[in-house]
Amino acid sequence: MKDIGEGTIRRIDWTELTPVVLLLRVFNLSLGLRAMLLALLGLKLTILLNFLAGISFLSPELAEQIRQGKPQYYFNLPVDLLYSGVLDTTFSVQENPKLLFWFPGFVLIWVLCGGLICRNAAVRLTVDESESLGNLALFLRKRAISFVTAPLLVFFGIFCCFLPVLIAGSMLNVPFLDYVVALLFPIPFAFACLTVFLTLVLAAGFMLLFAAVCTDGSDGFDAVSRMFSYICQRPLHYVFYWLGCYVLGWLGFVVIQFPVYAAIQLCWNRVPAESELIIFWANLFTSIPLAYWFAWFWTSSAAIYLLLRRSVDATPLSEIYRVVPTKIRTLPTIKTDDRGAPEIVQ
Repeated sequence: MKDIGEGTIRRIDWTELTPVVLLLRVFNLSLGLRAMLLALLGLKLTILLNFLAGISFLSPELAEQIRQGKPQYYFNLPVDLLYSGVLDTTFSVQENPKLLFWFPGFVLIWVLCGGLICRNAAVRLTVDESESLGNLALFLRKRAISFVTAPLLVFFGIFCCFLPVLIAGSMLNVPFLDYVVALLFPIPFAFACLTVFLTLVLAAGFMLLFAAVCTDGSDGFDAVSRMFSYICQRPLHYVFYWLGCYVLGWLGFVVIQFPVYAAIQLCWNRVPAESELIIFWANLFTSIPLAYWFAWFWTSSAAIYLLLRRSVDATPLSEIYRVVPTKIRTLPTIKTDDRGAPEIVQ
């Protein structure tokens, strides 16, 4: 609330009076062009990764309809031609070794695309500016390691907590040591409880790891610390914020789903799929509603992180880590004049 002389109120800053209204901006930011393009890029790369790894989520009948150029909707979500690459999919690592590369590839795709969406949303929510593509690329180059190390640190901590349980299980196979395990059973049980707790916190708040890197430029250790601190200190706030974002997310999905699907069906009746290029464009456009959910998820993560940070650390909503491009300064060119005196060439 701005008071400019003689008690006259010229502008009310609602985010300072009721910070929760920040969630209302998730709706329009998720529908923004840059967020949607990044989400579409990540979605298409994921579909391509599924195709290369031999993963298919479609029945043979539905895949055959797609091959014939008929756009289909599976549980109200668009499907792509590349989904039907391999129909006899097996999710066993022994039978499909490509799955070993699928999970790291999937994580890498959404660490990059999701991180850029989250960073773009954080800048818009804090200083209400659009981050240039150059600054986004510079930020990703400087903080890419933090995006990867933050979840790895949590996984390493979970593994260390579960290690005593594994050791206790191995000791049961050694004669006479099974009595020691039985006597000291509360110790592996306590570590098992800690493992479950860490896993639940990670599953509930892993998106805050990336939001911390995007908003505060945190390293891996600081991002993990903030995630556990915010969730454990404000669990009800966290649940309430996600419920609010979920309602707004469905509102945005309805807004974008109907015109896209209606336009595709109307166009499909007049312009049937007679070439692979038309099928490509149809699959691209029908992927927009699904890509919206990815844009909504990462945008909501940034907004919720800002609210939790303000509640726990009393940090202003306008504070954000900025990346300043390094300017390379060169020395001027010096030459001599007719008399041999040095001079600067402009």
